[in-house]
Amino acid sequence: MLSPRMPRAAILIFRVVSAALLALAGIALAVWLVGRIFNDSFRWSQFIFWIPSILTIVFSGIAAVLALSIQLFMKGFEQIKTGGPREIRPPFYKRYIRNPYVLFCLVWVFCGVFSAITEHRVHAAWGLVDSSRQRNAKSTTVTFWNIGGRVREGWVDALRPLDNDLIVVSNQPNWDVVNEFKTLGKPDSNTFLAGIFLIHTRLNVREWGFTTLGIQPGAGFDPRRTDGKYTSDDPGYAMYLVCDAAGTAKEGLGTEFVVWLMDLPSDPTLSRQNVTTQALAAMDAWKGVATVRVPPDPNKPDAPAEWSNIPAEQLGRKGFPTPDLVIGDFNIPRGSRSLKNLVGDMANAYDQAGAGYTATYPRKVPFAQLDGPGLISFVRWLVPSDVPVFHIDQAFVAPGLHATRYRTMNLGFGTHWAQLVEVQPR
Repeated sequence: MLSPRMPRAAILIFRVVSAALLALAGIALAVWLVGRIFNDSFRWSQFIFWIPSILTIVFSGIAAVLALSIQLFMKGFEQIKTGGPREIRPPFYKRYIRNPYVLFCLVWVFCGVFSAITEHRVHAAWGLVDSSRQRNAKSTTVTFWNIGGRVREGWVDALRPLDNDLIVVSNQPNWDVVNEFKTLGKPDSNTFLAGIFLIHTRLNVREWGFTTLGIQPGAGFDPRRTDGKYTSDDPGYAMYLVCDAAGTAKEGLGTEFVVWLMDLPSDPTLSRQNVTTQALAAMDAWKGVATVRVPPDPNKPDAPAEWSNIPAEQLGRKGFPTPDLVIGDFNIPRGSRSLKNLVGDMANAYDQAGAGYTATYPRKVPFAQLDGPGLISFVRWLVPSDVPVFHIDQAFVAPGLHATRYRTMNLGFGTHWAQLVEVQPR
């Protein structure tokens, strides 16, 4: 009986392909490691860090498995041809110490597990971590939704099932919906518009201030646009809310509850280190006009609250007050070092109460929305269009508080998922 023979050309092709796949997998994993090490400390490294870990690791793993499969096939064919292992050497799978293909797969498994635990908190998703949520403790729930762009009517109805203390919608150009926004909650809820932020809250807002951050534009390149140009006037915006402690997670502590709302520029060419540094400097130097709630007339206790615009200097205020919660669209992925410039020692709410794969932008993956035969249909099946890629809408909690719930929600409108955070006292 003749033994099977593999042409030399086929052997050469298999070896080249497997080596190329392993090299490709190695390069992808090396790029991922560079991004994890340098983070967004430099302008050049931020673009590497922005590549989602799940995409890099999955791509690297597929390439490595294909390369290893080719090697196993070639070794198996060799053993069939010779009637068994050559000489007295042990089988291939027992010689992994000297085989770079198996070694790389082991390294890949380590990196994948490391990313799953440190970046996506799979242990929390499996219920191995307690969020320390107390049923009887006073809590504050906040929803922030950067709806982005022009959307069709009906988006307000998507918020009706929410029963939150504070609901914020940013970048909704149709400001005629303010009256409809007032119908979200009880009659005693307060609804108002400040700059780009639409506020609906049942908290007792005592004071608020709004400012543009004056962040200079970048190089003007944007791969998200068909012409590749970034032309939006987007200097960044910020707002603070000072609320009475009563009814918040700080009830009984004697100090007000302060929330910062953020919308940083989305220009991808901007250095995020510079963006966060400039944003904090702008808020620290703020001397604008604060809108302050005027105490009601003792003779008219049922009269609605009135508001007065007062220069910050008259209030003895320079800069934004120290926040208990910072929430908004940072246009900076979670885990970026540049965020420390802005929030200091505040903790990311996801790191305290989030779990599993979490992202907020884009709400619909553009290339997964295409209709067509063949590969495009396969891509749509493989990548659901309503699964975002970047977690750029985030929340940060002051050391005196603790996030006990954090999740993102697809409300069916706009370009971002909304985020919900609940905070309680420690």
